[in-house]
Amino acid sequence: MNDCAICNHNSTHLKFKLTFDVYQCKKCGFQFCPDASFDKSFKSDLNEENREKALKGVRKDNFNRIISSVKKYAVISPKGLEVGCGYGWFLETCSENNIECKGIEPETRFNNDYKKSGFEVVNGFYPEVISENSRFDFIVFNDVIEHIPDIQSIINANYSFLNPGGLLILNLPMRSGLVYFMSKFAYLLGVKSLLNRMWQFNFHSPHISYFNAKNLVDFVSQGSFELIESYKLKTIKLSEISSRIKQDNSQGLMRFIVTYTGVLVLYPFLSLFPDTRCFVFTKK
Repeated sequence: MNDCAICNHNSTHLKFKLTFDVYQCKKCGFQFCPDASFDKSFKSDLNEENREKALKGVRKDNFNRIISSVKKYAVISPKGLEVGCGYGWFLETCSENNIECKGIEPETRFNNDYKKSGFEVVNGFYPEVISENSRFDFIVFNDVIEHIPDIQSIINANYSFLNPGGLLILNLPMRSGLVYFMSKFAYLLGVKSLLNRMWQFNFHSPHISYFNAKNLVDFVSQGSFELIESYKLKTIKLSEISSRIKQDNSQGLMRFIVTYTGVLVLYPFLSLFPDTRCFVFTKK
């Protein structure tokens, strides 16, 4: 039996038996995987070329929406930190809006691109690589918080590093979304591949957790943060569906066809039941 990672309740049960076992808290509904971990060899079935094609357009749209929140709620000329900056698209969006933001990224393969773009990025894991006296006006996690095992210590670190009134911005996939719901339905029919893909268990950075809106807000609010804004983000663009599916090198042609057809059918409903939301908190 594993205690819930966010409410510490000791009543959890095995929810999904996938590549790794997924548990759910009977009290708050939080889903978590205690056995999955980040593979520091960075080797997986992830096709990085297709991933970049699949994500850049929708991520840039979402990042512009997040920047609007920074402009609305942060101090004038804010100094920010992005945890897990990946391809550097959020840092690029900040630069386009004359907002100062540094990044943290464990993978070094992006370093030449960061250097060419003039981005300040340190390699390693948060919060260990940040100086104790560092302070920021906003800290953002773009599709990152769900990959971190000890999220309680991360929330505590965010509180320490944020200036008074600073913003904590969490952009993450939600288990209440339509695609996750359909993946659960497929699991009940004996098809595990979709949920394995949602948890990214065949990639080097799997999901450790899946929140819904209520347990996320309840959890973060316990750490002396207050929610000031929440909104849905785009999940996928129609033109990027093929590349999005082809991120996974392990799938065959038939699975690609089935998945592609399924996403096309679901696409009109994704805006109504989004799989990705952004939550903006302020430090009390």
